[in-house]
Amino acid sequence: MRSEGFKIGVIGAGAWGTALARLLVLNGSSVQLWCHEVETANNIHDNHLNPQFLPDIPLPETLDANTDLLEVVRNSRILVATPPSHFTREIAKKMRPQICAEHILLILSKGIEQHSLALMSEIYAEELGNLPQIAILSGPTFAHEVALDLPSAAVLACKDETAGNLLQKCFHSDRFRLYRSTDLVGVQLGGAIKNVIAIASGIADGMQLGLNARAALICRGVAEMTRLGTKMGGSPETFMGMSGIGDLVLTATGNLSRNHNLGEKLGRGFSLEECLPPDGAVAEGVLNAVSIHELAERHLIEMPLCSAVFQVLHQGISCVQALQQLLERERPDEEVMFFPNLNNNTVHANQQK
Repeated sequence: MRSEGFKIGVIGAGAWGTALARLLVLNGSSVQLWCHEVETANNIHDNHLNPQFLPDIPLPETLDANTDLLEVVRNSRILVATPPSHFTREIAKKMRPQICAEHILLILSKGIEQHSLALMSEIYAEELGNLPQIAILSGPTFAHEVALDLPSAAVLACKDETAGNLLQKCFHSDRFRLYRSTDLVGVQLGGAIKNVIAIASGIADGMQLGLNARAALICRGVAEMTRLGTKMGGSPETFMGMSGIGDLVLTATGNLSRNHNLGEKLGRGFSLEECLPPDGAVAEGVLNAVSIHELAERHLIEMPLCSAVFQVLHQGISCVQALQQLLERERPDEEVMFFPNLNNNTVHANQQK
């Protein structure tokens, strides 16, 4: 199904924003891509390339790049927000003068705001006065592979059926399969927590702990994600799907994952400063580790893997010390996943710490 006539503004010309702007144009939409840097906009206009983030991907000649954020907002009915999570509130404030009730805002940023512990949807709702319909897109998708038209799938979470149908019509293609959900909380938490677990997986790989350890770590990461996510109102099924275990497996194993690569370097003994991505790229798990640690404490949830990553990143303990702490924990009981109120029946909580 084509989507001719929809005017879409993509906010952020990083790899993900550029890949989705390309997809939307090829699907038939009129797209303006907001670029923070004039040089990026000029490259897209003149050379049809984004050499910083997707240097080997030719972009459609009809893709319009613009450095005026308010003009992009004013000219678009659908807005696709891709900035790193720690810039979300700043971007939302700048968008506010041109936002109206006719807008649909699709959020792709993955994270939890520090200090406030707000989800991305909560930040936009607060700063934009609850005017636009809000949706979330998340799942196991590396931007570069989407830009190469390799088969990919993701989840679109939206409470409003009309807005959800419109967004699915714009994005869905034979190479980009989009599943529907109404669980905005669960989809967002899965996307944030998996980045921290991916750092843990990278640390394990950097320490050469083996494939058995990595598989166990990913499995227990799903348990931690589900415990906190359901406590905060997410649906347990969400964490078993594309935006939960699907996104986690990709990010915790793929060599294109900035979070896994950062963790792997940490596990090999490099300092955090030496591990940070170059060229302005962001490993969201570094900041998210703080917010998730605080959420776990607030909700009294045991998250030993996320806690270990937090301690390595922000409290100065070594990867060897963190591993030793995990190994010295008391013997686990039976493995029972934490699925409260599943199908309106309460299943006993996971006692495995």
